[in-house]
Amino acid sequence: MIGLALQMLRADRAKYFAMILAVALSIFLMQNQASIMMSVFAMTGSQIRDVSEAEFWVMEPDTECFDQVKPVPASALYQVRGTEGVSWAVPLTKIDGYARTESGKLSVVTMMGVDDASLVGLPPRILKGKAEAVRERGTVMIDPGGANLLFPGEKDVIGKRVRIGSESLRVVAMSDASAPFTGFPILHMARTTTLMLRQAEERDTTFIVGAYKPGADVAAVERSLRERFGLKALTAEGFMKSSRDYYAAQGIPLLFGLTIVIGLVVGTVITGQTFMMFVKENSRHLAVLKVVGVTARQFAGMLAAQAATVVFLGCCFGTALAAGTSELARELPFLRGVFLPGWVALATCVALTVVTAVAVMMSFRTIQQLEPAAVFR
Repeated sequence: MIGLALQMLRADRAKYFAMILAVALSIFLMQNQASIMMSVFAMTGSQIRDVSEAEFWVMEPDTECFDQVKPVPASALYQVRGTEGVSWAVPLTKIDGYARTESGKLSVVTMMGVDDASLVGLPPRILKGKAEAVRERGTVMIDPGGANLLFPGEKDVIGKRVRIGSESLRVVAMSDASAPFTGFPILHMARTTTLMLRQAEERDTTFIVGAYKPGADVAAVERSLRERFGLKALTAEGFMKSSRDYYAAQGIPLLFGLTIVIGLVVGTVITGQTFMMFVKENSRHLAVLKVVGVTARQFAGMLAAQAATVVFLGCCFGTALAAGTSELARELPFLRGVFLPGWVALATCVALTVVTAVAVMMSFRTIQQLEPAAVFR
C-alpha cells in the first residue's frame, strides 16, 4: 500500500513538485532568518570572545554592552589587582574614531588598545605579520573586514597607512578577529599608541580584564569589587550575555521572529492546501480502494508516507539552500560571522513536520467521509 501511495503521489507531478517547493522555500526562509538572527546575536560578543585569556571583565556599573561603554578610573587597575581571588589583571582600551587612508577612503573604526607587555586582548589568530609588531608605537593590526573596506582591491595591506586624527599609523599585521556587530573595521594596537589618539578624554582605560586564582570564589570577587570600589565585574560569558540581552531589548528578535512565523505559515498553508486538493482530486481512486477493503489504518499509513516523502525532500532542499547561502555570505569579510546552527536546522524541520501532520489529519478526515458508492456515480 505504501508503494501504491507513492505512485499516486508521483503521478500528479505538478502538485508533487509544488508541495516539495513550498516546503523547501518555507524551510529556507525560516532557517535563513533564524541563522541571521543567531549570527547577529553571536556578533554582539565577538570582541569579548576574542580576548580568550580573560576570565572576567571589569567595567563601570552602568555599562550594559561592549559597544556602549564608559572608561573606569585610573585607580581601578590597582584595586582589581589587589582584590583577593584575582590572579592577574591588565587594562584594555576601546576607542571609536574615524580613519582615512592615503587614497581618501574614510570609515568609522573601533580601536582596541591592548597591554604593551602581555598583549592580552589581541585575537587568537594572526593571518599576516606578527603580533609582537604592534608593540612599536604608531602601528596597528587590522581585521579582514577592515582591510577590505579601507583598502578595496588590495591583496596585501601590510605597510599601508591610515590616518586617525593627526596621527598616521602603519598597518603591520592582519588579525582573524571575529566579525563585529557594528560592522566597523577593528584595529588592534598597543595602549601607548591608543593614548596618542585619545581626544578630550581624561580616563584611558575602558575595561580591565584578568583571570581568577585557582579555586577562587567568583561571586565573592564580583561582590568585593562592587561593594568596595563601585565596579561591575562579569565573567566573559556573563558579559556576552549582557550584550545579547541589551540588543535583544531593542526589538531585533521580534523582527526576525515575524519573518520566521510568516515562513512557517506560508509553507504550511501552501503545502496543506495542495495536499488536501490532491486528496480531493483522487477521491474516486481512494473510494475504489475503500470498496476493495482498504482499512482506515492503511489509509493513514498511505497519507503518512506521502506527507513524509514531501516533507523530507522539501527539508533537504531547503536546508541545502540555507546552508549554501550562509557559506556564500561568509565569503564577504563583514559577514564572516554568519552561520547556520545545526539545532536551528533541526528545529525548523520539526516545526514544519508537526504543522504538516495537522494538514494530513484534516485530509484523513476527508477520506473517512468518502462513501464507497461514490465510485459508481
